[in-house]
Amino acid sequence: RSMMPSPGGPSSSQTVKIEPTNSSDNPASDHWSGTGNSGPTTELRPDRRMARKAELARESRKRKKEFIQNLQEKARRYAEKVEQLEKRQARFMTTLGLTSVTRDEQKRRQEQLRLLGEMVTQLESKSSLPEKNKKLEIFMETFTSNSRARQKQLDGLMDKVREVLTPGLQAKFCLWVLSQDDKFYDDSTFWPSLAYQELGISIDQSERLKSHRKQIKERRENLRKILENLEDVRKKAQGHVTSLNNSVDRIQSHLSPEQRAKFAVWVAKNRWCMEMMTALWGKS
Repeated sequence: RSMMPSPGGPSSSQTVKIEPTNSSDNPASDHWSGTGNSGPTTELRPDRRMARKAELARESRKRKKEFIQNLQEKARRYAEKVEQLEKRQARFMTTLGLTSVTRDEQKRRQEQLRLLGEMVTQLESKSSLPEKNKKLEIFMETFTSNSRARQKQLDGLMDKVREVLTPGLQAKFCLWVLSQDDKFYDDSTFWPSLAYQELGISIDQSERLKSHRKQIKERRENLRKILENLEDVRKKAQGHVTSLNNSVDRIQSHLSPEQRAKFAVWVAKNRWCMEMMTALWGKS
């Protein structure tokens, strides 16, 4: 079909060429085809989100690392403190000569725990009541005997206190010499032989030593009274332990072996209650 050329347009002999458009240069084409690029703004959003997430993750890991390091530092300090306290306790126990007692006490507590476990097993068993009470009675007798075993250490502990209060051989001899009267220094040959010949002290030193005699006599008399009071405390403590055990035995006589075992197990399971009671015991 022929077309009329427009004025000033191409002649009829000229061919009008329609160049195909490149879809990559045509935003409209990209829009409709779904293959278009939404522009540089939306292209950077995922990158920013990923960078932000990475930064938050780094900060979180850093906080966790610092938290763990703080906990480790606290644990280290507490471990050092516990170690120092244990060493102080060990030195104190060694000073009193109670190291072997401590080991015996640990063995006693382990045996008590074993007996408590036996009682729990027996309480939960399906055996008859007479058979159960018979076994529980044996367990409770052993348990009570072990509990009172530490009370037998009373005499040993009092002897240790007496030993600590008593001065050593050198100090004891010095206190004895300086508590003598004038006759001992003037008429006997012992003091000149010891002081002047054996030790080589001067007359001035001898007089200065003898000037402490009054104070030394007071100290010896004070020590004598303390040791007498200590023996009085020993007798009263022994009487107290005996009467206390008798009272506990009378109280337990009102309970059956099963009830006594249940009470022992309850006390062992409720340590927090017992610790609170122990804290209040000294204040009552």
